[in-house]
Amino acid sequence: MMKGYLTVFLSLSLSVLAGFVLLLTGSAIRNGEKLRLEGDVDIAMNSALAEFSIPLHERYGLLYVDLTYLGKEPSCANLESRLRFYLGANRERDGNGKPWGVARIGKVSVRGIGTAAQGNGSSMKRQALCYIRDRGIERQEACIEGYPARAEGLEQTDAMEEWRQLQEQIAGMELPVIQNEEGEWEEVLLGNPADRIFGFSGSDVLYLLGINMGKVGGGRIRTDYISAGKRSDHAGKPQNTLEEEAFRSYLFEKMGNYRKKKEDGLLKYQLEYIVCGHGSDEENLRAVIGRLFLWRFAANVNQIFGNGGLCGEAQAAAFSLHAVSLKPEFGEPVTRSILYACAFLETIADVKCLLDGGRVEMDKSGWNTGIQQVLEGGLPGAGVSDGEGLTYEQYLACMLALLSEDTRNLRTMDVMEMDIRYLTGNPLFSMDWCVERFTADIMAQGGWNYEYALTRTYGYY
Repeated sequence: MMKGYLTVFLSLSLSVLAGFVLLLTGSAIRNGEKLRLEGDVDIAMNSALAEFSIPLHERYGLLYVDLTYLGKEPSCANLESRLRFYLGANRERDGNGKPWGVARIGKVSVRGIGTAAQGNGSSMKRQALCYIRDRGIERQEACIEGYPARAEGLEQTDAMEEWRQLQEQIAGMELPVIQNEEGEWEEVLLGNPADRIFGFSGSDVLYLLGINMGKVGGGRIRTDYISAGKRSDHAGKPQNTLEEEAFRSYLFEKMGNYRKKKEDGLLKYQLEYIVCGHGSDEENLRAVIGRLFLWRFAANVNQIFGNGGLCGEAQAAAFSLHAVSLKPEFGEPVTRSILYACAFLETIADVKCLLDGGRVEMDKSGWNTGIQQVLEGGLPGAGVSDGEGLTYEQYLACMLALLSEDTRNLRTMDVMEMDIRYLTGNPLFSMDWCVERFTADIMAQGGWNYEYALTRTYGYY
């Protein structure tokens, strides 16, 4: 009887034990399927990130996956297709010779992408800063501490308008009259030597500087770049001084300007485009030089009215005019107009010096032209650089510093878009579809119809 009980007990125990072993085996199979699936998903997402845009990386040092994939209409579906491709290849590998089943990939969806344009270019800027810091690059052109505020102050002074109003005041004054040989009264012409110089102020600034237009870049761009479709989220200038200097170093490292043309770019003067945003090299160069001219003119006007020697020469020249000797009230405004004319000629010399690679301090002490040059009525050559002061590139850096962060970032991405499209022949390339980080949802079905759902977020940073 005892033997019968023992047989029943052992049978029941073995059935329970077998069920437990089968449960453990099933769990092991499911966990193995899930573990292999997780590994395959991780490999697939890393593989997708490995397909970064080579032209963008080689030219600008940025890591982004271009969702146009060299010509397709950009969409998340393109990235989903690449993920499915890598998952399928890895699943096929896992299924060969494996003792257990392999989960079948179901739905693959990408959501939550982070692009270069995120935050109006904050992603692009972050990568640019990493590029500069990793390589320890410091560009002298970017070092302009204190100068942007000084330049902004000069921009608030419209010295050219002041001169124009002074010329109108003189023109509105009644001229003296004398009696001629026939006994008739006639006006004595003023003959102000500043009038001829003032006439130059209406001329094209590139003509005044004698720039060879044949050597100015002829690139002209379209208007379908990223800055055309975005609005700034916030206004104002950036505040982090170290970051801004590093980003300016990046711009001077990667972008061309008048002094260092980007010969293989759609635009040769790319930094001038970032400052002004016009559609051609000529327009951007004219706008930058015009602004530089106004800065230098305002600074020179401030300096010349405190220069006793030049003020004395201007007064002597004014009172040597017959009309002024007959009507002394002309003396003070004519003297001032001659000083404005001298400052204008000095400004031409300053800007020519900068364009030739020289340096000009914002508040300089020396002077290249004089009252005699105003009396002669000719245009000056380039001023003499004493090796101190700011270069053309540093004045350009001041203009970059005065831009709002959004405007500067978006126009920087404009340049990237136009160059990559131009170099690769891919008109669909867009920084809006350059992905730095993405989240993917993967559904799969394993043995016994067990379903797996994985969510992964991968990126470069």
